[in-house]
Amino acid sequence: MGILSSSSASDRKKMIFLLLWLISGIGMIVVGIMAVVNRKMAVSAISGFLGVCALITGVITLIVRITQVKRLGRSSIGFDILIWLALGILLLNTGLLNKLGKLAFIIGGVILACEGVRAFIACQKNKDEKEWYVPRMIFSAAFIVLGIIVIVNAERIFTNLTALAVGIYFIIHGTELLYEWIGRAKHFYNFRDTE
Repeated sequence: MGILSSSSASDRKKMIFLLLWLISGIGMIVVGIMAVVNRKMAVSAISGFLGVCALITGVITLIVRITQVKRLGRSSIGFDILIWLALGILLLNTGLLNKLGKLAFIIGGVILACEGVRAFIACQKNKDEKEWYVPRMIFSAAFIVLGIIVIVNAERIFTNLTALAVGIYFIIHGTELLYEWIGRAKHFYNFRDTE
């Protein structure tokens, strides 16, 4: 507490802000790694926590951007804030998230299967092209099977991919926060040394 007591009020605020920034960066990386490593748990057990983290990140980023617009004259606040807020709302409502994701993957599986059927029909119409007949049959069968697999396992595929994507996003954003934190901390302590 010696550093805090010997610092001015504005310096104390900056130090607390830097400490919170550091904690949020490290926390995001840890949560992201947890989501990537244990994807099933990430969606069921900590999806609410991830949602709260995403909402807090969106709100903090919005506050920082508003101050940057006022002080630095930036022209826009940024689109990534909407992504954080939407991600937070979806993660808090896991049932809706799973239904939308499952529906999207079912539609994708149907499209794959239909493409396989279309390729099969085209292959049957062009039987006289002997050199392309077998590759086209393999292609059509692969697409039909892949489409059926995606339709049957839509929810599981979506759950794993969502947790993986959210985990990677948290790790990347936490790393960016730490990178920015290093620059701000250096600037703050260099500025204090010159006073």
